[in-house]
Amino acid sequence: MKFNRFAFSLALGTELLLAGCVTQHDPLQFSNSSAQSTEEKPIIVRRKKYATGIGSDSRIARRQQAKIQGIKGVQVKYEPYSRIGNTDYTLNGDFYEIWTDIEDYQEIGIASWYGPGFHGERTSNGEVYDQKGISAAHKNLPLPSYVKVTNLDNNRTLIVRVNDRGPFHEGRIIDLSEGAAKILGVVEHGTARVKLELIKVPEPANAKELYAKEHSRYIQVVASNDQKKANELVKDLCRKLSKTSKEVFVKEYTGMYKVYLGPYLPNRAQRELEKIKSVGYPEAYLLYLD
Repeated sequence: MKFNRFAFSLALGTELLLAGCVTQHDPLQFSNSSAQSTEEKPIIVRRKKYATGIGSDSRIARRQQAKIQGIKGVQVKYEPYSRIGNTDYTLNGDFYEIWTDIEDYQEIGIASWYGPGFHGERTSNGEVYDQKGISAAHKNLPLPSYVKVTNLDNNRTLIVRVNDRGPFHEGRIIDLSEGAAKILGVVEHGTARVKLELIKVPEPANAKELYAKEHSRYIQVVASNDQKKANELVKDLCRKLSKTSKEVFVKEYTGMYKVYLGPYLPNRAQRELEKIKSVGYPEAYLLYLD
């Protein structure tokens, strides 16, 4: 039985308006001896606070590089955590914490895969799900994350990018895309016993710039079908708020001329919005420009 995707989206609130992989999906119900294993499944979760959730220790870089050397899969690179899909949530009475301060993670358990019925829909971080790609869903890891997956039944390994939430089927620790599951040999049986190892990526020199690009917001002041009026408003706002024309600008969308300010990081965006409203534009609001 699958959960209603829209209902799950509402359960996570506006931060997960586009939430995906809201699955208690069980695409293949094949028997698998490994899936019936009752032995202890060791879990290692080490956590440490970082400014943006990623460690900069060079030792981490060397250790992780050795871990992925020669392993097929997606290319590992630094990515700021996405602006949606990374808040704690409750589903069907169960609370799930997002490990935004994760340092090290290893777990052994059952993997499943998902594809039909979800291809082309939005993942929990707002991306479009490609069932033929190499990706995965996890209940707690921040999005996006990179994980080395080892199929303990056949010793195949693969690096996957986690961009979705799930699986919400009891006893499963990761949901693989169909593309990843085929490479790992999971599709044939539906499930497999796997080992997960988090791949941490140290911050690059431009980490703050990348974070700002992902999380900055804009303020839309007005929308008008009169380009001249929109341009006059830009001049008026620059004068009233001591802004430059680079910070206040007009963009045209299908015949409408929209006046924006930004980009601003979240806290400043809220302060600037209050200023805009105080000078006579109460309908102004925050948004992202993708």
